[in-house]
Amino acid sequence: MSKEASGVTVRVLGSEYVIAAPPDQRAELLACAGHLNDRLREQARGGRVVGNDRLLVVVALNLVHELMQARTALSEQATALQRLVALEARLSSALHALEPAP
Repeated sequence: MSKEASGVTVRVLGSEYVIAAPPDQRAELLACAGHLNDRLREQARGGRVVGNDRLLVVVALNLVHELMQARTALSEQATALQRLVALEARLSSALHALEPAP
């Protein structure tokens, strides 16, 4: 590993993993690992999923689903913003046309 991307040890489901990360991303990586571990424990408490492999897949699918929903919502917001900008331009143009000529 280079000095720029040295290893960060994270713990997931009681196992430790060394992940390469640049210094400016280490805190975020640790926060992500903590969030993943929390979600895994939450899912395990439900008792419906047996085995770490299956537990990891179920939580990964749930997280990807949430990510896809967030991306869809962001895309819809961007489209709405574009429509508002176009509407503002039309309104400004109409108001400008109504102003008396000097």
